Amino acid sequence: MAIARWDLHFLGLRICNALTRQKSRIRTTLTKSPRPLFLNLGSGPRGIEDGHWVNVDGFRDKNVDYLVDFGRSLPFPNESFDGVFCEHVLEHFSLAEGESIAREVHRILRLGGCFRVVVPDAELVLRRYIDTPQELVNWRGSGQETPMEIVNVYFRQRYEHQFLYDGQTIEKMLLRAGFATVCRSAFGKPGQCSSVVLDDRKYEWESLYVEARKS
Repeated sequence: MAIARWDLHFLGLRICNALTRQKSRIRTTLTKSPRPLFLNLGSGPRGIEDGHWVNVDGFRDKNVDYLVDFGRSLPFPNESFDGVFCEHVLEHFSLAEGESIAREVHRILRLGGCFRVVVPDAELVLRRYIDTPQELVNWRGSGQETPMEIVNVYFRQRYEHQFLYDGQTIEKMLLRAGFATVCRSAFGKPGQCSSVVLDDRKYEWESLYVEARKS
């Protein structure tokens, strides 16, 4: 039922974007935007009110500039952005879909541009299940669940989560998508992507931070 609702939502979104000529409007706006220009991919309520940022999401929220179906080609010209930030978004797509999104990000990045990705850390979740299971319950549950119930929350989340990554898997996927280099990072610590660090502290405890560069 939830999947059917999402399908209907994004079908309606695609129809609306086609009727309102969204791609044409975006192209016109980007030509007038200041540089450098960055994309907040899946901004949700954390959209940045700044002329150097474009905020997109699949649902209306604070400072969302454009509603976009991430399952289709992104509505931006090639090499539009100097950097892209994406936090707790890719896990909502299958591995193949996540790679398609990464390929689109690679397409719209300028040479030397950087893609900062934050996702739930599957390795970290599983290690905590073994080493500190009650800590896992206390963080993500009410305190009454079993540790395995919390593991399933991460891997399923009411059918919202489709694929969880560890460092090796997301690096392999990003390299397949065309990025030249991929490196691990940490909360609030820029490596290659100093201009696109918008990390939300509420995700620090459970997240994997990765940066990929186009060259």
